[in-house]
Amino acid sequence: MKDKLDITLRIANTKLALTIVPDEEPLLRAVAKEVNHAYEAYSHRFADNTPQEILAKVTLLFAKGYLNLAAQARQTDELLGRFEADLDKILIGESALS
Repeated sequence: MKDKLDITLRIANTKLALTIVPDEEPLLRAVAKEVNHAYEAYSHRFADNTPQEILAKVTLLFAKGYLNLAAQARQTDELLGRFEADLDKILIGESALS
């Protein structure tokens, strides 16, 4: 099997030729589909905007989603860290009583 795969994706009206790891293909095609869906929706919503402005808005949409998820992941990691520390205290306390 090839180490790399050549694919072409379309984002808005632009074709992108990419060389990727084969395992990335399904994800990248799904991402392109979602970006194009957002681009089409924004094209209708902001019909007076240039394609560059619409792509900038789509970029902000996805960047906002990414940053929100990253913040949620950090909060989850912190919560799990506190939970693990509390659980360790409980387990250490119980083993000291035995």
